[in-house]
Amino acid sequence: MIDALADIDRWADGKEAAVAEELSAGIGIPAPVLEIALKRQTYGIRPLDDKVVASQQSIADTFHALGLLPKPLVVSSIVRKAGL
Repeated sequence: MIDALADIDRWADGKEAAVAEELSAGIGIPAPVLEIALKRQTYGIRPLDDKVVASQQSIADTFHALGLLPKPLVVSSIVRKAGL
């Protein structure tokens, strides 16, 4: 499955307009807006290391502090571990 995601990721890199058109209706974001967001993406599939998990935890904590998440979230408890 990771290989299939990596293939799609490689295809999408540099084709933000096409990806935005494909996804727009399904996620309810206008294609031009989505294209801008996609151009800001970093492409590449890789395992989630401790640095990435810590970064995601910081974002989750901020979202909780802003009231966007109803309860605290422990990111490390929901990250799929390699080999499982």
